[in-house]
Parts: sequence; structure tokens; C-alpha cells
Amino acid sequence: MVSDEMLYLMMNKKRLEAEQGGKYIAIYKNKIIAAGKTIHEVYERTRKIEVNNPLVVYIPRKGEEALLI
Repeated sequence: MVSDEMLYLMMNKKRLEAEQGGKYIAIYKNKIIAAGKTIHEVYERTRKIEVNNPLVVYIPRKGEEALLI
């Protein structure tokens, strides 16, 4: 089963790449709730708004490869 947040990410890949490329984003309930240059910045913002377990991902710039570990 795929989460709603992962489906949102897959369905909006091109738009997210164009608008958020080079940033980390937090997705919760089909909505971007935080974005920033570092993963720490995004986690801090989600902690401040008290959202538990958002999907936090790096959005590569167009032509940039994402490294999955």
C-alpha cells in the first residue's frame, strides 16, 4: 500500500521539480507543509507546527540525479 503523501509526490513530480527543485519538502495529507534548503530546516518547521510523520523528501533540480540510500 502506498501512502497518500507518496501518491501526491508521484502525481506531481514535474510540478514539484519545477517549483521546489533543489529543496527538501515535507508533505502531509496531500499538501506541502514545509520547504527548505536543508533537511534539518524542514524537520524543525514540521516540529514547530506539531505534525507527526510527514513525508520528507529532497526534490532534485531538473537534470539532477537523486541518490537513494
